[in-house]
Amino acid sequence: MKRHAFLYNPEAQGGKSEMKLERLRAFISEFKNGYLFHSQNIGDITVFIEQHFDKFDVFVACGGDGTVREVAATLIDTPKQMGIIPLGTGNDLCKTLNIPVKLEQSISVLKQANSVPIDVGQCNDFIFLNSLGFGFDGLTNRYALQLKHLHPLLSYSISALKAVINHSSFEVSVNKNGKISKERAIMFSLANGRVEGGSFWIAPNASITDGKLNAILVKPVAKWLIPVLLPLFLFKKSHLIPQVRSAEVEKLSLYFTADVDIHADGEIIEAESNKFDISLNANALEVICPL
Repeated sequence: MKRHAFLYNPEAQGGKSEMKLERLRAFISEFKNGYLFHSQNIGDITVFIEQHFDKFDVFVACGGDGTVREVAATLIDTPKQMGIIPLGTGNDLCKTLNIPVKLEQSISVLKQANSVPIDVGQCNDFIFLNSLGFGFDGLTNRYALQLKHLHPLLSYSISALKAVINHSSFEVSVNKNGKISKERAIMFSLANGRVEGGSFWIAPNASITDGKLNAILVKPVAKWLIPVLLPLFLFKKSHLIPQVRSAEVEKLSLYFTADVDIHADGEIIEAESNKFDISLNANALEVICPL
């Protein structure tokens, strides 16, 4: 029988996940070899996995996309499996993996124990599972982190409107297979999953198992027009926007002439360099999901 470690982040969903803790405990009691670890500080989950790596077969991230990313970082290219109990605000990766948001249903997926090897993005010294964003969506996520108490669609919508007012365009050099192009843009994203911000379909056709990332570049747009175009991302119609370009890539390098806002799976990245080497580690992480 598999041994499960449930790694709970009390900060998920702006602290609101605490309301589900007792129900989570009850479900964990149904696992014969289940153990609940309640993190207290940033990095606790990583330390727990490293110290108890051989004691468990499945490490279950109980939190949002940030918690999932932290658990995944230690399990890449190992025989251990990752499970997910979505307790966060957006739970974006779960939408690609078809893991239900409701607690009882996500527990059911975990019990079925069907696993799939998924791709993992790598950028410099950090990973991303769902998406990596520079510029407009990085700024949007920076604002959204201040609004975790709101419904994810409302939080991301308000944050996007703030980003409309405060964003600026940037110049980026893109090196793809030795071919370099210079672009003026307001956003450059690499999508491994399909959804950002809970409901915004940044890459509706992306696959997390195909060994490719979807690169999305958005050229400068008049600020007054952005609120009109944003809803197209809600309805999987971003391809209708002339300023949006996309392509499948396995790796590329980006160089920005100035600092830009960056997020990885919704978490803000404070980079020390303006150069980013991005690649994909195919089939690097075994995840329990109904994909």
